[in-house]
Amino acid sequence: MILGNHDRGKDSTGETLSKQIRVLGEKYCAWDLKVFNNQINLLSARPCSSGGGYYLSKEVKGVYGPITEQDSINKIIKCSEETIEEIPLIIMSHAGPAGLGSEPKSICGKDWKLPSLDWGDRDLSAAISQIQKRRKVDLVIFGHMHNRLKRNLGLREMFKIDSKGTIYFNTAVVPRYKTDEDGKLLINFSWIEFENKELRHVSHRWYSESGEIREEDKFF
Repeated sequence: MILGNHDRGKDSTGETLSKQIRVLGEKYCAWDLKVFNNQINLLSARPCSSGGGYYLSKEVKGVYGPITEQDSINKIIKCSEETIEEIPLIIMSHAGPAGLGSEPKSICGKDWKLPSLDWGDRDLSAAISQIQKRRKVDLVIFGHMHNRLKRNLGLREMFKIDSKGTIYFNTAVVPRYKTDEDGKLLINFSWIEFENKELRHVSHRWYSESGEIREEDKFF
């Protein structure tokens, strides 16, 4: 998992954030690469991002020091150099990359007040562009920008493919719980499937507590 902007604590020393990182142990991802069973490269970007270009909170500085935007770009690119070329690469971030649209409904668009603008991470966008020159980036997953827009503007675009064939998938369906017509609890998951090292399926699914798929929004 990668921590988001509401997970960083509220102390300038970064001690609360450090405690969470220690508790999560090997599950924690930030500026890191994990390879799972020689099947998937999972590259994680800057932790605790709140979007909006580049901003490092005092809590993140307390843990990692004064990381510049270029430092973050370099960290992400360095991780990519260790990926296994023959298997898919997924990049995971809390906020998505810049460059995917500036409308309120854009996958990383600012919707809560005017003017609407691109609220993606610049460091992530720059790193992805560099990585794509060397290898395929199959999928970029992130959240932060909720699917239901503020100001009664409707629903956000949650899926996008760029000219290089990279898929961008926003997983921030909020809230993640609801009830069906019978009052039974449904839980949301973002669902991704690979087959023969190729991405074959991307969807948002609503499951019953017994594990049945009750609703599905297919994007790919």
